[in-house]
Amino acid sequence: MSDAAKQQPAGRARDYEEQLFETGAGIGIRALYQPEDTGDFDVGRDLGEPGDYPFTRGPYPGMYRERIWTRRFQVGFGSPQETNERIKYLHGQGANGFVITIDLPTSYGFDSDDQIADGEVGVTGVPISTLEDMETLYDGFGPDAVSYALSIRPPVSAVTLAMLASVAERKGVPFDKVIGTQQNDPFYQMSGGPLQTVTQFFPLDGTLRLCVDNIEFISKNMPRLNWMVTNGYNLRETGINAIQDGAFTLGHAFDIFRRARERGLDVDLFPRRASFFLSCSIDFFEEIAKFRAMRRIYARTMREEFGATNPECWRLRFSVQSAGNTLTRQQPQVNIIRASVEAMAAVFGGAQSIHLCSYDEAHGLPTEESSRMALRTQQVIAYESGITKTIDPLGGSYYVETLTNDMEAAIRARLADIGERGGMVACIREGWLEREINAERIKNQKDIDSGRRNLVGVNRFRIPPEEEVPIATHKIRADVWGARRGEYLRQYRAGRDPQAWADAMAHIGRAWKAGENMVPALMNAVKNKVTMGECHEAMRQAQSWSFR
Repeated sequence: MSDAAKQQPAGRARDYEEQLFETGAGIGIRALYQPEDTGDFDVGRDLGEPGDYPFTRGPYPGMYRERIWTRRFQVGFGSPQETNERIKYLHGQGANGFVITIDLPTSYGFDSDDQIADGEVGVTGVPISTLEDMETLYDGFGPDAVSYALSIRPPVSAVTLAMLASVAERKGVPFDKVIGTQQNDPFYQMSGGPLQTVTQFFPLDGTLRLCVDNIEFISKNMPRLNWMVTNGYNLRETGINAIQDGAFTLGHAFDIFRRARERGLDVDLFPRRASFFLSCSIDFFEEIAKFRAMRRIYARTMREEFGATNPECWRLRFSVQSAGNTLTRQQPQVNIIRASVEAMAAVFGGAQSIHLCSYDEAHGLPTEESSRMALRTQQVIAYESGITKTIDPLGGSYYVETLTNDMEAAIRARLADIGERGGMVACIREGWLEREINAERIKNQKDIDSGRRNLVGVNRFRIPPEEEVPIATHKIRADVWGARRGEYLRQYRAGRDPQAWADAMAHIGRAWKAGENMVPALMNAVKNKVTMGECHEAMRQAQSWSFR
């Protein structure tokens, strides 16, 4: 940093000529890249062909020439009925995949009428308390026709998987036809907080058990349903950099894979439908290199460490959401450009599914208009830009290949550090991950405050507040939805068979203590009108564990 830059007041960004030429994670960038910069890069060993080991150029041979990525949208607010209406609207506009975001009470396994849910029902997502709630989300669609990704974690995901399987049965859809993604990251709700955030309402060992139960049930019964072992997106949203993102995400996945292998699951079977949910941030080439490097590391680790012989188990597949932490409340329309850049990076990086954040998400839940704009952005990239007409158009670029090599080396170094600490679960138990996240979060804020990192509309190119253009926002009445849900659940419980309900609750306890896979027992429970909160209470009691 120059002396002049050091003397600038906080909040003032440096001129372009004074910036440090490095990626967001600190990898130095040369002025010009030549063949010798790629080092010992070997085309056959490190690049290969699309769809072939080590999958640097993409997980499938034809990539977007054969199939455009899934255009996925985040929905979930108010009630299952209102959420279903938004899904139908977006589906009619051309969206073909949806991330179902759940509200805070559901995410911790509570019913909408639990005292702890007061004021939070339907605010941050859709409440799901009953099998009928899940069935409402699929009104007009079958689970074999529209792809839903349930944004949730164990232990809740075990209950929602049971609900999904039961909806398929009711609609006459065979399990082997069910599509979509079941998020299954036991640390999904941690988001950089302490371990107590994960274990406040359910014991950690029980959560890890249910994670593997889900993997086992899906891999044996639902061969087209993806199970998402790592929500790398939420990790990235805490403020970590791209190198940490790759290492923490892969390290956590490999930890869970080892637990699945210890359960006796076949390493040539269960990883076939493993998928990853990743963030694509604003540093264009770094994000592309991150995705390429992660595919290469995953392929080599699965073949060399885990001994998988099935090529399908070497292939890292992922969905991408544009970064939420790059969005600004100031001049929110600028977020359309940010999301567009991030979407193109995801395409060049070979994503299978892309979800663009709407420009108004710093203000509230997306409106229909902002959601449509995010969809149209993807459609322009897919059908007008021409960047999908050839496979891996950046392959062989001296810069991209060098940066991919650098990213791979940096991620591997971090993975080695995690391994020496006993794996990601141990790192989380000990508090190491929380410290790493907090340190990077503080660094990011200092970079913005000092102007070292440019943020348009915040520390550069600001406008007076009175010049901001007002935007429409989507508002949720938590008090209204809470009252309606309370009445719905009262009637729901009054209409069930008390003996069948009691037997189903007892079945949950017996299955837990016997060490059985819990998904069939939970399917039996939700069919007999056991609610989400009651399923969790039965599992807590089976472990002689209580949070109250």
